[in-house]
Amino acid sequence: MSGAQQVQEPLAVAAIDLGATSGRVMLGVIEQGRIELVPAHRFENRLLEHDGHLRWDIEALWAEIRQGLADAHGLALVRGLPGLSSIGVDSWAVDYGLVGPDQVGADGAAVPGSGELLGGVIAYRDSRTDGVADVFAEQVSRERQFALTGIAQQPFNTLYQLVAEERLAALPEGSTLLMVPDLIGYLLTGQRRTERTNASSTGMLALETQDWSPELLEAAGVDPALLAPLLSPGERLGTVLPQLAGELGIGEVPVIAVGSHDTASAVLAVPAAQDTHPLAYISSGTWSLIGLELDSPVGSPAALEAGFTNEGGVDATTRFLKNVAGMWLVTESIRQWEEEGASVDLADLLAAAAVMPAHRFRIDPTDPAFLAPGRMAERVTMAATPLEGEDERPRTPAQLVRCILESLAETYRDELHAACRLARMPLPERLHVVGGGSRNALLNQLTADALGIEVVAGPMEATALGNVALQARTLGAVSSAPGALRELVRASVDLERFTPRSSLTDVR
Repeated sequence: MSGAQQVQEPLAVAAIDLGATSGRVMLGVIEQGRIELVPAHRFENRLLEHDGHLRWDIEALWAEIRQGLADAHGLALVRGLPGLSSIGVDSWAVDYGLVGPDQVGADGAAVPGSGELLGGVIAYRDSRTDGVADVFAEQVSRERQFALTGIAQQPFNTLYQLVAEERLAALPEGSTLLMVPDLIGYLLTGQRRTERTNASSTGMLALETQDWSPELLEAAGVDPALLAPLLSPGERLGTVLPQLAGELGIGEVPVIAVGSHDTASAVLAVPAAQDTHPLAYISSGTWSLIGLELDSPVGSPAALEAGFTNEGGVDATTRFLKNVAGMWLVTESIRQWEEEGASVDLADLLAAAAVMPAHRFRIDPTDPAFLAPGRMAERVTMAATPLEGEDERPRTPAQLVRCILESLAETYRDELHAACRLARMPLPERLHVVGGGSRNALLNQLTADALGIEVVAGPMEATALGNVALQARTLGAVSSAPGALRELVRASVDLERFTPRSSLTDVR
């Protein structure tokens, strides 16, 4: 909306933010140059095993989302606002649903949003892709895949899921593959589109054309007609279907494509100054995504060898990053302890870990052995390597969590140094940590110590803030000038800073 008149009155928008363990619908109120986030509805997102595969319970998620939108609309009305002005959806990456053709109504026309979800949504943690990347590389080399897409060959990439997909041959004509946020967008609007930041994570989007790669689709046996047309962050997807709008009482409001890959929205909300270069970040949650925001991708063989990836960001930026299994290791360990009958409070556990002796054990958080759920504490314990002077493994939950967090901090150090080296950038003066992990003071301090630079923590709800901020710009409530969205975020949040301690042996 460059040059357009900015909307001055308060606006209320809804951010649907789906994570791999939980989801939320947040009300975002934009007023006087600030965003106020108000939780409307939070809910769990759990994996189910069905017909031999790990699947997401999309029906349950859709019910929770509808409840959240109705609640957000109600909260807006309580504040004297006319209701929701728009909706945006983001989620985790790589997973998809297969949607059959829309049904035909009595008038002979297709009924938008009436296509059937065929076989549910199989989760990226499912074992069906085991070994698929190696087999596919015999058809299209890893080097060629990286040259085409800039995407690291993670075993769960959408490309490899499709190579292992058993449903493709039996799909009815007119079926469409929709990434998870695009599937929710379809349920909301009846429109079948794929937003580019999430498309970039699939391993099928060509860097050069920013469209689906015919070479990779052919090698994977995927009909190009299965894939939806692309749209960019900030574009309007459609409006809420009339029947759904009436059911929820929210009106036929626009649904705006945000950075639908949750990390894209989270990085958009990194509260850095406009002149920060390079911008270094960790989006810290179930996963830790550590990297740099760049103007162009890093497609060197060295980047491929190091496991880095070039994902699309908002406003044609590149998120040059690496995935590290972050707080998943802690939350899954807690789940094991609770299943064994223990009562575990995360805050108490972190406080206990903070006073544990340091530098006793290490693991490799990037080890694919930690991808799958189940008995995580046991697996981490067995993988923990005693450091010099130690002759035992972690014995208590606090010792184990200390081991995980120290290992993560050192991994962050190593990967940020690698990212800067590969991008030919200097190590920045500070690292921004956003997402749920920004509240983990022990991990933030360990990271500052390991890197020797300032760590700026916050905002915790970065993904929702990025989601809301881009909706606000599309609606004309925020300037389209460079840096305006991050200026809006900085004005809306309180940040915590961690400076490196002079001695890494002084650990408490």
